[in-house]
Amino acid sequence: MQRIVDDGIHTGKIAPMVIVMPDARLTFYMNDVNGNYKYEDYFINELIPFIEKNYRCISEKQYRGLAGQSMGGFGALLYALKYPEMFSACSAMSAAVRTDEEIINMPDEEYSIRFNNIIGDLKGVDRITDFYNKNSILYLVKNIPAVKNTSVRFYLDCGDGDFFYKGNEALHTLMRDLNIPHEFRVRDGIHEWEYWRTGLTDALNFISKSFHR
Repeated sequence: MQRIVDDGIHTGKIAPMVIVMPDARLTFYMNDVNGNYKYEDYFINELIPFIEKNYRCISEKQYRGLAGQSMGGFGALLYALKYPEMFSACSAMSAAVRTDEEIINMPDEEYSIRFNNIIGDLKGVDRITDFYNKNSILYLVKNIPAVKNTSVRFYLDCGDGDFFYKGNEALHTLMRDLNIPHEFRVRDGIHEWEYWRTGLTDALNFISKSFHR
């Protein structure tokens, strides 16, 4: 990360920026359903103010961007959609976006590992709760007020062999149908670090463009 960003800044492809990479564990950057682990509240209400108080940052929407890969890509999209007044751009790489059908049909063992502590110990269609919808990327895109749709610039990048391709393709299609401006990239690759390394400069270059309006 540091080498790629330093090289990008040196060549002018990436704007000088402060990059913060917090450990979200297996929270999907959400507050959990029981209110026991409020990661979203921490990120928005504690982490960002702390960074902007202690580092040389400009505390304005135009100079804040979100980026991430896999679960981090999900988190970047989640915050960009929930807090469009705070962020100017979002670059989501191989984002962990799943369709409702994928959540419903997910094997119980996999669901338990990933979502029991966040969404609740549920099975099948019962997993699609109000709480789930309030944190579903596809649901949020469908239901956010139209006036917010163009206030954040979106960049999606997912490999053609990635197991999250279906969710990312659904997100792209939905954004197209709703006329939400965004860029969508599909490259040869799977869900792995090599794919993200080769796409990181372009993802951060996309965010950099917001800083230079």
